[in-house]
Amino acid sequence: MSFERLRADVLDADLCASCGACVAVCPQDLLRISVDEPVASMRDGATHQDCGGCDLCTEVCPGRHPGAQVSEARIFGRTRTDDERWTGIRTATYYGQARDSVVLDAASAGGATTTLLITALRTGAIDAALVVGRDEHRPWVPAPRLVERVDELIDCAQANYSITPNLQLLRDTRYERVGVVGLACQMQAIGKMRNLPEVPEVAAKVALTIEIACASNTRLQGTEDLIQNRLRLPLVAVDKMKYRAGEYPGEFTVWDREDQRHSAPFHELVTQFKRFKTFRCQSCPDWWSGLSDISIADGDPNIFRVSRNNEKVTKGSLILTRTPTGESLVHLSAERGELLVRPTEFGEEQSLGLQRKRNRYLKYRDRYPGRTPDGPMSDEERVVPLSDDEVIESMSRPEAMS
Repeated sequence: MSFERLRADVLDADLCASCGACVAVCPQDLLRISVDEPVASMRDGATHQDCGGCDLCTEVCPGRHPGAQVSEARIFGRTRTDDERWTGIRTATYYGQARDSVVLDAASAGGATTTLLITALRTGAIDAALVVGRDEHRPWVPAPRLVERVDELIDCAQANYSITPNLQLLRDTRYERVGVVGLACQMQAIGKMRNLPEVPEVAAKVALTIEIACASNTRLQGTEDLIQNRLRLPLVAVDKMKYRAGEYPGEFTVWDREDQRHSAPFHELVTQFKRFKTFRCQSCPDWWSGLSDISIADGDPNIFRVSRNNEKVTKGSLILTRTPTGESLVHLSAERGELLVRPTEFGEEQSLGLQRKRNRYLKYRDRYPGRTPDGPMSDEERVVPLSDDEVIESMSRPEAMS
């Protein structure tokens, strides 16, 4: 009765990470999850008796137990140190930028994720990439996709700020080597699949993992509220949408069916979305999981400040390599002239996203003891956390710009 166990341990506690891993591994295809219903449930007509003795959905779920220490020991032969708590284990840190101007223009930041996937596709390292595009009929709705062409990758280059269950697409049998772009919870789920004595087929086909830093994700209703109540536009009028269109760091932008543009500054998106978070996202202990081949974030550490203060910043990506696979791909992309990279440093104290995640997790851990997800270390720091507003304001004042 694995799904009943999953329901009791994870779903009823509002700890579903909406990653889609449980759907991906279910041998009888009993489960479902979608953008519109992002909490796992049983398909119509299925019951928990159909599970038999199978426990796979619970075993791979990162909602309550992300399994970071077991995954790190398998991947790196050790677990992270105190100094690596919020960054994870890494081999190198780079600043990157797509050399292709089409990719760079399409990207929210430096286009490193898209470029690395293009390199992987062109060199045969992967057959397809699991990314997020837009729904064909509802352009404001994110849609996970498996793509195998460069033009499709470029279409999906923009950042996504809405919960999108992706991993169930790994059930697709057309591809043998898939590159997965995802968030910390999705990387943790893949890690838990790989930790099993018998690795599920859906995990065995994952040939590359790239994770995007995440301060917290947002329900679809947050995007819909921004369109309807901030931009004053009916959803049926939406023809195209980007979370970060135009000059860096971009504006939340919707084009209506008459091709008229409606925009709001990015920093408003950050503050408005606070009302549309799940408990699991708010209590998440990881900005990056540290379990991917490559981790990526904006090259600028505080895009909220850049947006609110109208600063001029060049598009770029922060790239952390973690495994030989990740390091080799970055070097290969640079050697092929597809990615411009240079060594850099990452100052976690200057990263607004990371500090928001850190303080929020510590606050939730203390407020809800025993209910929040496990952190990647058994002995977490003990400090008095700041509120989210305090973190944003203290790090985004003009005097903090240096």
